[in-house]
Amino acid sequence: MSAADDVAKLREAFGEKIWETVEFRGEHTVRVELGSLHELLAKCHKDLGYEMILDISSLDHFGDDPRFEMVYEIATLNDSKHLRVKAKVDEEETVPSVTDIWVGADWHEREVWDMMGIPFTGHPNMKRIL
Repeated sequence: MSAADDVAKLREAFGEKIWETVEFRGEHTVRVELGSLHELLAKCHKDLGYEMILDISSLDHFGDDPRFEMVYEIATLNDSKHLRVKAKVDEEETVPSVTDIWVGADWHEREVWDMMGIPFTGHPNMKRIL
């Protein structure tokens, strides 16, 4: 099974909550509503085998509404599949922590909060890195 197959499964499971999927040069991106972000990432981990979080970052689209965008890079270990998941975030919104899915998300989320001011709900240790 490929990352494209996984995207199709996510589309089937989440329907309209996924507002865009993009394939560019063999890399797959899923854009999902913020309210479904945690559930989608949990499904990727539990059902599709994405056991590794490579990175969590954010983009500041100053002047746009919503202003911010979260970016999650996840991968499988046994067959080297890679998937990018994105969700738009308003300035007043919080993002659900994924530390309950991937323990390694801890520092990534703290860095996003430190650098961009995007808060995470459910994070076990939300404090400044430095």
